[in-house]
Amino acid sequence: MTQSPGTLTERHGQYSLRPAQEADLDRLIELLLALQDWIEASNPDLWRMKPEARHNLKGQIGARLKAANSCALVAEHDEDGVVGIVFGRIVVNNRYTPSRAGQIDQAFVRVDHRRASVGSRLVALLCRFFASEGVEDITLRYVVGNEEADGFWSALGFSPRIVTAGVRRDALEHYLHERE
Repeated sequence: MTQSPGTLTERHGQYSLRPAQEADLDRLIELLLALQDWIEASNPDLWRMKPEARHNLKGQIGARLKAANSCALVAEHDEDGVVGIVFGRIVVNNRYTPSRAGQIDQAFVRVDHRRASVGSRLVALLCRFFASEGVEDITLRYVVGNEEADGFWSALGFSPRIVTAGVRRDALEHYLHERE
């Protein structure tokens, strides 16, 4: 993270928004697994995270906290601890304009802390990081069927640009066979 941590810190009511730290790892894993469960429940056709992948999250998340061109922010409630997270990173591709884009990889706020502007404040802080890095465009992906994510991101101006579609191979073969 290029910006000094103090510039990515703010107070919002009973919440402190700040850069994630290694001391937050256990809570980050808890939140990211809750996000995974949420999105898997939103769409039964989604790929499922394997148990060993769930088990290995600590090392992956620890590495992401230290990764260059990335930013992990948390919302910490005065009584409940860390209840929200957003992960973002800068993607550089010099074949396109703009060549630097922001990617919001994951965002989640515990259900009992939603509707308190916590998610919006985390995204605003992440946007500050992106601005400091010269990012002009921000993208994200969310699961079809996740109505909460659709409503949240749409309200912030995000709209579909590329559709990612999927089908099971056996179903595709069946459809192809029917066309012959």
